[in-house]
Amino acid sequence: MSDIAKKIESTGAIKTGKFKLSDGSLTDYYIDKYFFETNPEVLSDIADEISGMLSQEDIDIVAGPALGAVPLVTAVSLKMEIPSAFVRKDQNHYAKQARIEGTIKEGQKVAVLEDVTTRGNGIIETADLIRDVGGVPERLITVVDRNASAVENANRSGYKLEYLTRIGENLDVETV
Repeated sequence: MSDIAKKIESTGAIKTGKFKLSDGSLTDYYIDKYFFETNPEVLSDIADEISGMLSQEDIDIVAGPALGAVPLVTAVSLKMEIPSAFVRKDQNHYAKQARIEGTIKEGQKVAVLEDVTTRGNGIIETADLIRDVGGVPERLITVVDRNASAVENANRSGYKLEYLTRIGENLDVETV
């Protein structure tokens, strides 16, 4: 088990039981991202790990889907001292009605971050929207990959999804 996996596990983020995921599938375990994203020590270590994977020469901005990846994106943005952006699933219906909070300029290289991936739909949709507004989704990184086709789906969509930890690889889940 990797150091990050141990730290995530130590927060109590891994729950067993019967759960319905955001994609509608049922599972015997759930990874509550808020347990590790609201723990300053663990979030800081995760941000260090991701920042170490990136360089300011290769990445202009970090982005991720709102609301879930906001703490993660903010932590990495602060560590790297580069701007951040947050992508809404749907257009909001007030004020500026923006799908992207923050600025992504034409040609900017973007690292797209996510906390937990199952099928990868959220991070792929985020990368697609960034591409649609002229950004270049250079890297896609998730903290925990549930090992349920996100990497393969990202590949089919033209992206490479990287992960810090993966269920069945360096993060084990025992179900009851």
